[in-house]
Amino acid sequence: MLYDLIEPYNSISIIGMCKNAGKTTVLNGLIGASNGRNELIGLTSIGRDGERSDLVTNTKKPEIHVREGTLFATAEQVISLGSVSREILDVTDMSTPMGNIVLLRAMSDGFIQLAGPSMTVQLREIRNELLEFGAERVFLDGALSRKSLAMPSVSSAAILCSGASYSPDVERTAADTAYCARLMSLEKTKLDFTNAESKFLVMEAGQTVETAEFCNAVDELRRRKADALFMRGGVTDAMVRMLLSAGKFHGAVELVVEDSSRLLISKQNFDKLMLAGAHFSVITQTRLIAVTINPFSAYGKHYDKNCFYDAVRRQIPDAVEVIDILEDSEC
Repeated sequence: MLYDLIEPYNSISIIGMCKNAGKTTVLNGLIGASNGRNELIGLTSIGRDGERSDLVTNTKKPEIHVREGTLFATAEQVISLGSVSREILDVTDMSTPMGNIVLLRAMSDGFIQLAGPSMTVQLREIRNELLEFGAERVFLDGALSRKSLAMPSVSSAAILCSGASYSPDVERTAADTAYCARLMSLEKTKLDFTNAESKFLVMEAGQTVETAEFCNAVDELRRRKADALFMRGGVTDAMVRMLLSAGKFHGAVELVVEDSSRLLISKQNFDKLMLAGAHFSVITQTRLIAVTINPFSAYGKHYDKNCFYDAVRRQIPDAVEVIDILEDSEC
């Protein structure tokens, strides 16, 4: 099923809610499905992946297995930790704690480790270079702590991986997973902010007031029967508290951000804004195509798989598939 969902997209981010969420299992499943269709794929990461055991939990992890011809980008110091023979395609000037990022082609089947760039703009450049070297599809591996991985400018679609390692409480894991999925599924705004030059813009009846300061935007919201507020850059809990201090909005105020990765706010504050009469939308939509679940925990507190599936499914938007990685044929 997973491959059917990714087929329309040439770059897919695989994002973990936590360590041991099943992200590498999903990645290996998609690599295998692509190989079975003779696709040339490219791989990179916004962290480190592919090591035999988790460096934090000291638990065994699945390794990343590739076939001959696969393209991948990784840091210099981890290249020798893989088992494939390889051809160097490019040595970039992108530095990481484990050396510069190198683009390679696997010249044999075997295992690799990934340690990619940490900056969004670099990740986008690596993706583009892998595509230029002939990759038909690029998989980008990462964690929820690096939400920029899901930015539409980085990947054309995303898969969110959740698992029992997140928390011993299945309901908490399901609720937090659903909140992340909700943010990643925000609708595209119908308003036009393409000519906005300032960081913040308040709209009332089609008229706009631009300002570089958030406190001025909040003041404009207090004074006007505003229809919308556009916020460029990250939106934090401190900003939400300032919005809430303005009191109940004059109507259904639309809070517009560039994309869902800009929302750095807690579920509690998100819900408070909704109760106050606001709702979020985005300029560029993230295409969240699936949430995968892993009922096994690296810490021993496993979930009943049916209970976990049901808890996530009833909270996830209907347009997003929920997939148990133990039952999906690709995984």
